[in-house]
Amino acid sequence: MSVDAEVEAVLPVYIVGDSHSLPYRHMVFRERWTGAWVMARTKYIRGATAQDFYNPATGEFHPDFIAFLEYEGLVRNGRATHLSMDEVDFAIAKAVGQAVKAPLIMITVGEIDVRGPILQLLKDSHDFVPPFATTLPLLDKPLVPWDLIDEAIEARLGPFIAGLQQLVAAGFKRVYVQSVVPPTRQEARIRELQQYDCPVSVRTKLVQAFNWKLEQKVRSLNLFVIDRWSELTEGDLLRPEFDFDGVHLPPKGARILLEALVDHAIDSRGLVANHPRYELYYRMACGLDPFQPAALES
Repeated sequence: MSVDAEVEAVLPVYIVGDSHSLPYRHMVFRERWTGAWVMARTKYIRGATAQDFYNPATGEFHPDFIAFLEYEGLVRNGRATHLSMDEVDFAIAKAVGQAVKAPLIMITVGEIDVRGPILQLLKDSHDFVPPFATTLPLLDKPLVPWDLIDEAIEARLGPFIAGLQQLVAAGFKRVYVQSVVPPTRQEARIRELQQYDCPVSVRTKLVQAFNWKLEQKVRSLNLFVIDRWSELTEGDLLRPEFDFDGVHLPPKGARILLEALVDHAIDSRGLVANHPRYELYYRMACGLDPFQPAALES
């Protein structure tokens, strides 16, 4: 290869969370609008749940999540590097030779929360009526009141949403959340995983309810949930071609979600603006020392 060959920029998307981050590993493709390369940078946190993502009592994130941000150079000394005014971070940004902007991050948690403690309220003995329309049937079983389901979902989502609020406050404004994917139709697989039965219609309706609450809460933070339910399902049940191992999507299903994220990111250019960096460059152009606090006042 010639040393004069043009070097193409690559758009990294940082995907971190439970095992639903794994189908993205080593994923590289050209996005359809500009033809730029997209590369997934993934971190699997074993057993990660929405509830243990962030501890509101201590103000601490899951240590593996912070370690991932630090390893990828997105956080240094407890601060977002894309907003840093430290001289070393400015030198790193200059060496990279690309615009410094908020990174694209997608978090995958929630499936364990649904399949674990919340599903136990229903098992094979109960059904429930969600507060939204669904095509899924109501089974001839005793009903668990929606208030109890709602309370269980709130308990699992509360710490996660608090953590997202902290990320936004720290300058990470391009954070996405993957919705919980439609559950498997394989009843035997659920019996193997859970040690009890639960009809696919009940499991699917419960995932819909969790995603419904997740969407409301994430949108309240001006963040976005990546959800392609209609493309992954038929009659609201997971399409057989996306029923990979009874838990995860295959890479072709994950690719649909990642493309949706990139499409949204390209269509939301207002979130890319890095005003602290613009301030820094303006001070430099005026001949001021950008690394002296006084130079950044007024």
